[in-house]
Amino acid sequence: MTRLVAIAAALAFLVALPASAQAATCTPPKYPGSGYFTSLKATKVSCGEASKVALAFHKCRTKKGVKGRCVSKVRKYSCTEKRTTISTEINGRVTCKYGSRKVELTYQQNT
Repeated sequence: MTRLVAIAAALAFLVALPASAQAATCTPPKYPGSGYFTSLKATKVSCGEASKVALAFHKCRTKKGVKGRCVSKVRKYSCTEKRTTISTEINGRVTCKYGSRKVELTYQQNT
């Protein structure tokens, strides 16, 4: 009986956690080009899946060159990007959503 009470208390604690507790800061994957991912955050998705989304977004974005844009879904995620550019680099902030799942990443691409 005591064990059942402990399990019930643990479940009640988990249910009471805010949604932000389901977010994780992940180690970004190795950048496949000249540049690097500077951050990766996953909400309601594993870090492994977040890495796959980041790499799929990069592949989509660079399909037509390093300055390209991704306008299609990647791994079922719809992504939006904000970027700043100078003559030698692009700095991007990307948010990809699929239902309640969210992957946020930043990158620097050398041009």
